This record gives sequence, structure tokens and C-alpha cells, in this order.
Amino acid sequence: MAARVFELPKEHELTKDQRMAIRLPADGQYLIVGAPGTGKSVVALMRLKKYAATNETLFLSYNHVLNHANKVLAGPDENFHMNTAMSWLYDFQYKAAGGSQANFEQAKMPEIENRKPDYDALINRFEELGASCTSTNFIIDEGQDLPPEWYEAVEALNVENFFIVADQNQQITEQNSSQSDLLDALGLEKDDVIHLKENWRNTTPISAFANYFYTDKSSEKPALPKKPSAHVPILYEYKMLGSAKELILSSYDNDPSKLIGLFVANEGKREHWAKYLKNDNKQRREASPVVSTYYSNQKGSVNIDFSQGGIVVLNDKSVKGIEFDEVFIIIDGFKAIGSDIESLMKRMYVMASRARDRLFLLKSEVQESLFEDILPPVGETIEIERNGHVEKHELLKRIKI
Repeated sequence: MAARVFELPKEHELTKDQRMAIRLPADGQYLIVGAPGTGKSVVALMRLKKYAATNETLFLSYNHVLNHANKVLAGPDENFHMNTAMSWLYDFQYKAAGGSQANFEQAKMPEIENRKPDYDALINRFEELGASCTSTNFIIDEGQDLPPEWYEAVEALNVENFFIVADQNQQITEQNSSQSDLLDALGLEKDDVIHLKENWRNTTPISAFANYFYTDKSSEKPALPKKPSAHVPILYEYKMLGSAKELILSSYDNDPSKLIGLFVANEGKREHWAKYLKNDNKQRREASPVVSTYYSNQKGSVNIDFSQGGIVVLNDKSVKGIEFDEVFIIIDGFKAIGSDIESLMKRMYVMASRARDRLFLLKSEVQESLFEDILPPVGETIEIERNGHVEKHELLKRIKI
């Protein structure tokens, strides 16, 4: 394990569009959109640090892993509060209702089912209680993954100031908000949206691969970054599970300062791979990596150190907004929501775009994967014009191991 850089950039290192978004007035309603790697979370965090000392500010993230990463980047500060959006809503309404052990059943969140609020009943409760957040500035990261009803409930608290960063092509939850939904919630017109266009995370080959899964027909695919690399994404098809394990551990052993993300289809695979990678008896050049993971029962207690090299095993819904030096995706076991192939494409778009430098897909030769039907075919290339020359690059190499 070795240290890696995990900190916010300096403002002078940002793009013109990013600086413009950060410098918007503290009060108001704003929607910032951009593809993966365009710095949406960075902009939200730097805006938080810019205005929190003079405004009551609440920073909400979509999931617990992203909330943890954002807290580390923001650093400790008593001037603002950070939480996941749903946890905050549950906590706020319980306090507003005067919740205690004595009246828990009466004060707890009204729900349709477990962890799914009954928003109509919640709005009525807020109105009956006279609950309000008028003076609070809300900054919301990955705002597309919250349903429109969540925003309606928060607006019932007389909230006036929203700063939302979002990308509707990264919707991988069953309940979500489109860009139109967010515009309606904020009372904005399409021309009011601020676009971040420059991808400063991915290499050109990784971005080109991710763009292959872009599904938003209403807008152009994100521009490819000018970050050439010889490392084209690779699909490894393995006979033995140990071959896939060795590939991951050897990659870390070559450079222990790398943080490697391993993404899997479900909780069973997440638990298996987290244990499997820790069980390594092979003599290596470097010490064994720290293998960390996160699952829902941890209830927000995230033990991932983004400032050190290591391996992090996550399911796809926990990777939103996070970036890794290298990413391995086990494509076996994924299922579409219903028969919706578009949901699979969005999930691959999100997972692939987490990788900064190198991207690998892993597949068992004896298992069928739904992703196999939507991956670029053998020999598929993309043309990139650079310095007056047109270059052809293969989107995905395939190797049997």
C-alpha cells in the first residue's frame, strides 16, 4: 500500500465552465449537468467550501460511498453538514415530528414499503407541522438518482436555494429524475442549464468505450478528452477463476499506489470477491493489498481509504461519482431491470467511466452474460482526428486467459 493523491484541485486549475459554476451567487436555483469526469462533484464541493461559512449549507450525496469520499475531499468543517439525501430526509422528518422512543411509531417516516417514503403523507405531515428549511442552501450531488417526489417533499419545506449536479445518462436506479424533472422542480428553463463539457478523468480510449453505451438520444455524446493512451480497454475471458484473481492482484503488485476498483453484479459476488482477494498466499514483490468493500448493512460506516492504494470491491450502485486508477468489471451475473437493455447500457456507462487510466472486463467462458450482447463487436473501431490526422482505435480488445 502506498499513498496516492486524493484532494480537490486549486481553482486556477479548473476549466472556465467549472469556475463559472462555482462563482454563481449563493442564493438561487441552479442545475449543472455533465458527463462522467467533467468535475460535477468537484464543482459542488468547491462551491460548498466557498459559501458555507456565510450560508447555512447542506451537502447531500446519492449513496454512502460517495458521501464518504466527498467528506474526505471537503475536510472537516463545522460550517456545513453532509449526508446521503435519503438519510437526511428520514432524520429531518423524525426530528420535525418530535420523534422519541416513546412515540417512535407515530413519528417515524410514513412509508409505502421499507425505505420507500409515502411522499404524499410526508408532505402533509410537513405542512401540519409547519416544518421549514427556508434558510438552508441545498447542494445535491448525483441529483438524477432521486425521484421527483423527493424534490417535491423538500420544496414543501419552503427551500429556496438549490445547487444540483446531475447527468441523466447515469440513472441506474429504478426511481430517478430526468433533466426535465429537475428543471420542473427548480422552475428553470432548458437554456438555464449550465453544461460542463471537458472530461478530465478518463483517457481517450476509456472515454470512447464508455461513450459506446451512451443512450441519451436528445443530446450529443460527450466530447472525447485529449488524453491519448496505448491502453485500450480489454475483455479477459477466463477458464479458471484463479486466473481472474491473479490478474487483479498482479496489477496491484506492479504499482501499490494505485487504487483499483472491482465492480460486480450483486451482493453475493461482492462478498465472495472481497474474501477471495484477501486470501492470497502467493509470494509477491509488495505486501498484500488492503481489500475494502461496502454493503448496505454497514449503514453509512464506510471504511474505504481513497488516499492510499488498494482494492475496493463494490456493486455497481455504489460506484456513482467515484473514480479509481484502474477498474475491473466482472460482467457475469448482471440482470436488466425487466427487459430494459437500456438500463444495462447505463450501468456499463457508469462503471466504465470510473476508470482514470486502465479498464478491464472479466468474463467466465462457461457463463453467459447479458453484457456480451451489447459490448462492441470484435474489430469495432472509432476514428479520432488529432493534429490533422485521423486515427483508428479499437474500442475493446479480447483476450482468453
